[in-house]
Amino acid sequence: MIVLEVGINHFGKLSEANYYLNFFLKSNFKYLTFQIQSKEFYNKFDNKINFKLPLKFYSDAIKKVKKKNKKLGLAVCDVSTFKEYEHLNFDFYKLLGVAINNTKLISILSLKKKKVFISLARGSDSNIIDCLNAFKSKDKLNLIYTSMSYKSKDLNLYRINYLKKRFKIPVGYGHHYNNDLPLLLAKYCNPAFIFFYIKKNFLNKKITFPDDQHAFFLEKLDSLNKKLNEVEIFANNNTINTTIKLNDKKIQF
Repeated sequence: MIVLEVGINHFGKLSEANYYLNFFLKSNFKYLTFQIQSKEFYNKFDNKINFKLPLKFYSDAIKKVKKKNKKLGLAVCDVSTFKEYEHLNFDFYKLLGVAINNTKLISILSLKKKKVFISLARGSDSNIIDCLNAFKSKDKLNLIYTSMSYKSKDLNLYRINYLKKRFKIPVGYGHHYNNDLPLLLAKYCNPAFIFFYIKKNFLNKKITFPDDQHAFFLEKLDSLNKKLNEVEIFANNNTINTTIKLNDKKIQF
């Protein structure tokens, strides 16, 4: 299961958001998310970009995605910015790492009775335990192992297997690295799903996306998906062929 993440790489522009949505609808991918951040996060940008998309965009997008038998999710971290969209019928939610212990937001998501993917960008074991307890029921919960560092020494993909054993719920990988290597290697840990960000290829090369270095260009997704499928075959191929052919004779070891 691959989940494409637009995040806020649409810059709050309706034309850009629709571009990503239409790409998704025409593609072979089945899962897509948009993101609503906190006001404090938006204010970090010097030019004070208004990243907010209109309510109608999301309500129309849900209908379009449903017609294609696909799934649309929303990544959230703040009660106040989520409130306007709370009544919409998204297929699933992503709880951003910064909100892993936001009990008010967790209470709202619990009432949705939809799948929730919990980002572990700030996910120590104690934070995870507190988060899962706040949800009360784990039936719809999933964990996303994510490292927010671009330093290879900080990436610990084996934690995916540890989290599976420790918490007994599905665990996947969320990509936040500046090349595709950990995305491919994560396949050897058999993640239940993979999340990664996407971006549009603008002619203006000076444009920096909110999720830039760890996002993949739309034009590269087909080749990336082929790589992932090929690595999955490698990772799941446990059969060792011990037969070789020597001088037209088969020798079994």
